[in-house]
Amino acid sequence: MSESNDPLFETLFRGSSSALALASAAPVPTIGTHSRAGNAMGRTRLALLAGASQAVANTGTKITMSQVAAYSGVAKATLYNHFRTREAVLAALLAHQVDELIERVGGAPLERALIETAIEVSTHPLLRLLAAADPGTLAALARVDTRLDGWRRAHDAVAAALSGAELAGTNIILRWLASYVVTPASPESILEDVRILLAGLPAAPARKAGPRGSADGEARSA
Repeated sequence: MSESNDPLFETLFRGSSSALALASAAPVPTIGTHSRAGNAMGRTRLALLAGASQAVANTGTKITMSQVAAYSGVAKATLYNHFRTREAVLAALLAHQVDELIERVGGAPLERALIETAIEVSTHPLLRLLAAADPGTLAALARVDTRLDGWRRAHDAVAAALSGAELAGTNIILRWLASYVVTPASPESILEDVRILLAGLPAAPARKAGPRGSADGEARSA
């Protein structure tokens, strides 16, 4: 099947109009998430994502819903209670792994956070699998597109980290990280790149004082 006819390629990596809808298909209900039933739903979802990760590691992105259910140890009906399509499973898996990475580096000094993130991207087993088995999909994944859930979450995390360091350049950082999706590097090379990158980032724009001297204040309407 060519990339242009692959629904995964079209849905996840070309930012089609249905991408966000599929990425959030059949989410875990927010009502009762702190109850036993809600906790069980959350555990089942995590088990499904772990099973999806195993399926991708063994099969690549052309997984089936039957494979995901089998690797997760659940019935297909249970899988369909959470995700309606293969594309929705993979979109949720991508977003989950981005969240895990953000959680691991969150709160760390900016330089260390960028180094650890770049190393994680360079050594990520699923990305390296795609490099060998499906380079077209890998190249598409490396295109920064904040309409997609994973890239949007990464954008927000990078923007917050830069703001804390009073720096700008979120898109510069995202494109730099995306380069490691396709071309991994050694930790030593990444360290050197990070120091050069941080030295060249612009300072964050000065915030305008509001009517009472507060930052980012808005003038009162007449």
